[in-house]
Amino acid sequence: MCGIVGLFTPNSTATRDLAAARDRLAHRGPDERGSYAAPGIYLGARRLAIIDVAHGQQPLATEGEAVWTIQNGEIYNYRELRAELEALGHVFKTHGDTEVIAHAYEQWGAGCAAHLRGITAFAVWDTRRRRLLLGRDRFGVKPLYYTHLPGGGLAFASEIQPLLDLGAPRTPDRAALRALFAVGFIPTPHTAFAGVHKLPPAHTLLAEGEHVTLTRYWDVPATGASNGHTPSYPEAVEGIRAHLDRAVREQRMSEVPLGALISGGLDSTSIAALLQAQAGEPLHTFNIGFETPGYDESEYAALAAAHLGTRHHQVRFTAADFERYPAVLRHLEEPQTAATALPIYLLYQACRAAGLVVILTGEGADEVFGGYHWFPGDAQAQRLLRLPAPVRALVACSPAPISAAGRRVLRSGERDVLRRYALWQQPGASALAVLSPALFETSDLLADWPATLGAAAAGRDPFRQFQYYETHTRLVDFINFEVDRMSMANSIEARVPFLDHLLWEYAATLPTRYFVGKGESKGLLRAAVRDRVPGQILTRRKQGLAAPHAAWLRAARWPEWAEAVLTDAAIAAAGYFHLPTVRARQAAHRAGRGDHSRVLMGVLSTQLWHQHFIAAA
Repeated sequence: MCGIVGLFTPNSTATRDLAAARDRLAHRGPDERGSYAAPGIYLGARRLAIIDVAHGQQPLATEGEAVWTIQNGEIYNYRELRAELEALGHVFKTHGDTEVIAHAYEQWGAGCAAHLRGITAFAVWDTRRRRLLLGRDRFGVKPLYYTHLPGGGLAFASEIQPLLDLGAPRTPDRAALRALFAVGFIPTPHTAFAGVHKLPPAHTLLAEGEHVTLTRYWDVPATGASNGHTPSYPEAVEGIRAHLDRAVREQRMSEVPLGALISGGLDSTSIAALLQAQAGEPLHTFNIGFETPGYDESEYAALAAAHLGTRHHQVRFTAADFERYPAVLRHLEEPQTAATALPIYLLYQACRAAGLVVILTGEGADEVFGGYHWFPGDAQAQRLLRLPAPVRALVACSPAPISAAGRRVLRSGERDVLRRYALWQQPGASALAVLSPALFETSDLLADWPATLGAAAAGRDPFRQFQYYETHTRLVDFINFEVDRMSMANSIEARVPFLDHLLWEYAATLPTRYFVGKGESKGLLRAAVRDRVPGQILTRRKQGLAAPHAAWLRAARWPEWAEAVLTDAAIAAAGYFHLPTVRARQAAHRAGRGDHSRVLMGVLSTQLWHQHFIAAA
């Protein structure tokens, strides 16, 4: 695991030393630093040593230094690839996974990414053909940003700050900020900075001269039986169990201390249980509890840890921890409409303080098994959408146990699956109303979704369409983004067995009824781990990690740093928000007239982001 940075200037013969930009990523790689510089190219890496600790320094080159490579991440099948490449005549000088990327490129060219199984963002420099290849893993677990610099050249990095140091304009992307308030995240390939792009998951970028080509090398497969055979439900349970066992076994590889998170829910407990079963000694597990009622799952986490026999560590989140939010936002580099990054940061901080370097987590289970409330919620909504609008309005206003998002979907009457998915993600009723009219003069980034996401998911049933949308949007741009930034801020590598693509390819061979039937959420997963996870965890409803920012935002006065960016003058100067509407939402929230916490968190984080990244520059 590392932080990487590079610059390709095809029309320049200058050799540049970009060590200062590279060292902006020291938190991602505190163990070692390295650079390769030649006319027109620079590759830099900060290394967090995990595999082949003694010899895996980056950048790495093949024999004769024909190909150079750097990467952020881990290749789980590197031993198999190494054996295959050695049989083809390749000669290796290290025992790590990064060198495999360079030889894979020599063997398969730009198609090498499809051979890699793991979490990775990498760069390969071909000295003979003078071309640069960038690649990102299938689910976007590891980030990679790039920009075309005003003075010429393509710069890339694991985070945005090095690109700003190299000359990327500090210009807000107002269309991206508009999208943030529409769906709760900034969708790929956009960022909060105009001209700075995310390399999409499962894509490579090939730069030859001034010509740049983006190519997709994998996608979430559509449903279809394997070899014409549809597994029975018991066979499917065993298949899921086998794939999870394999994924955890592969992701255990490490020469440094390794542990797991336990939230108290099914997903993380399942991974911890599988990992503990394979470990030769008690595993270190971590949980964060909350002083605010309704948020705390520490009782269940302790129960799971005791059942598994792990060495359990408990972190406590209090209202005072919100004081840390400005530091957390600087690591995020973009605003958010939630505050979950803060407890996640504290959790990984505790992992590092305990001496751990690698942590396995439960992210990805809700995407592959349809665990989020909008999966069954939308299935129920589809039946009600056939009702006349007045009847739907009555249901939406009824005291029935329906989420705010579900009520929003019912009122809309939206029949299009993609537009309905966007409604489920919206961070509050009329969230866009807080925006300045100037932001509506920008393009609507979601207008492209029907031609991209919608077309790609066409022909799938509604469950699989939601799964496709989730995997290509919120998973990448909120879930994986947040986990990567908060873990790497503390020099921790977070690994995600549920995002093993072979597991997903197997799941695609199973009938949708296995995922939405049997009367329980994530029934396949529950059945697969039933003999390893405590019964109290198996029967719990999903709670999900959330920060108690709604209560914090009801305080009569906020911390000085928050008040400073929310003055009338500060809001007017930034130009993102309609001040009367913001003040009305603040007043309503403080008075308990509705929950406007996500919208207000979006306003606060955007103003704080502007102060640090735009105004201060």
